[in-house]
Amino acid sequence: MGKMNAKEAALKWGISLRRVQEYCRTGRIIGAERLGKVWMIPVDAHRPEDRRMSHHKKQDVFHQPLIRKSPFLDMTDLYSVPGSAEQCIEKLGDYPESQALFATEIAYSRGEIDKVVAHAEDFLNSHSGFYAVTGAGMLLALAAMWKGDVALWKQARMHLLEAPWKTEDQRDQIALSLACVDSAIRHTDEYPEWFTRGQFEHLPPSSYPAAKVFYLKYLLVSAQDMASGKFHLPDVTGIGLMKSIPYIAEPMISQAMADHTVIVEIYLRILCAIAYHQSGDDASAIKHLDKAIALALPDQLLGILAEHRRQLDYLLDERLEKADKDAFKKYKELHQILLKGWTKLHNAVLERSVSLHLSIREREIARLASFGLSNQEISNRLNISLSAVKKAIYDVMNKTGANRRGELKNYI
Repeated sequence: MGKMNAKEAALKWGISLRRVQEYCRTGRIIGAERLGKVWMIPVDAHRPEDRRMSHHKKQDVFHQPLIRKSPFLDMTDLYSVPGSAEQCIEKLGDYPESQALFATEIAYSRGEIDKVVAHAEDFLNSHSGFYAVTGAGMLLALAAMWKGDVALWKQARMHLLEAPWKTEDQRDQIALSLACVDSAIRHTDEYPEWFTRGQFEHLPPSSYPAAKVFYLKYLLVSAQDMASGKFHLPDVTGIGLMKSIPYIAEPMISQAMADHTVIVEIYLRILCAIAYHQSGDDASAIKHLDKAIALALPDQLLGILAEHRRQLDYLLDERLEKADKDAFKKYKELHQILLKGWTKLHNAVLERSVSLHLSIREREIARLASFGLSNQEISNRLNISLSAVKKAIYDVMNKTGANRRGELKNYI
C-alpha cells in the first residue's frame, strides 16, 4: 500500500496541514504513522468527517454574540478592578453566554479545575458561537494540563481546530488559542510565523491584551531554550534574550494598567519577574511579584500564581507567604496538583522526561547549570556553598539519569 505525507494529504483533501497533523495525532486517520517528524498516511485513507460542518448543520438555537470579540473575556477590560469578579459576573446577566464563559475563566484563574471542565464541556456541547467555542476549547485544554489527561487534551485541541470559523481572521484567532495552550506545556514548534513576530493587527482589538500575554510567554520559553542551547538566534547567545525580555514586558505592563486589564497585568508582571529572576535580578523580580500578588489576592486568583511557581523557585513562595499565609497554603496545594498533571502531560505529548522528584533548590540549580553557569557562579548567584552546589547537581543526575550537565535541560 502506498503512502503520502501529511502535506500531500492536506492538498488532496483541501484542508490545512495543521488539521491533517492533528487528525493523525488524535488517531482519526487509520494507518497513519509517524516517521521522525513526518506523518505518513495510506494513499487510500479517507478524510475524517469535519465535525465543524456537522456543528453548523445541527445548530438550531440562536446565541447572542459575546460582549467582546475575544475568547479571553477575563483578559479584557470587563475585569478592570481587583476583587470585582463576582460583580462582573452579575453585570453580565443580560449576556448569558458571555457571563458563563467569563465565570469559567475566573474559575480557572482560581484553580477550580473540575468546575472548568464541566462548564467548558457544556459550551462545546451546546452549539455555541465561534468565540465561545474557542474559549471553551482553550479552557478545556488548560484543565487537561492540570489533570494530566492526554485524551482530554487531544479532544480540546480538536475542538479548537474545528471551531466554526467563517473568516481568515477567525482562523488566525484559532491559531492564537492553540498557541496559548501549546505555550502552557512549553511547545513552540508549530506557532504561526505572524505570532512569532508579534503581528496581531489582524486580530480583533479585544484579543490584543491576551495576545500580548501569550507572546511574552513565547519569548520567555524561547529565552530559556536559548540559555540552555535548545534555540538559536543570530548575534544573541546565552541569557542575552532573557535579559532583554523586561525591556519588552515593562511597557506592556504600563499599557495593561492604562487599559485596566487586571488579569493581563498579573500575567505580565509574573512573566517579567521570571525573566528578572532567571537573569539574577531578584530585587526587580520582587517588585513585580508583590504587585501581581496584590492584584490576585482580592479574588483569590491563586491558580495563576500556582502556574508559575516552578519557574520562580523560592521567590514567589516567600512573597506570597509574607502577604497571606492562608492563600500561601492553598497555592501550594494547587501547585502540587498542577505539577503532577503538567509533568505527565508534558512528557506524554512532547516525549520528554521532566522529573517530578527534584526539590525546588535542585531544580533551580539544575536550571542554572543548564544555562551554562559554573558551580562557582551558581554558588555566588544563590549565596550557598560550593559543596552544596556540587551535591545538588550530583543528586539531580542520580534522580534523573542524566550523564552530563548538558542533559539537565531535558529533565527540568
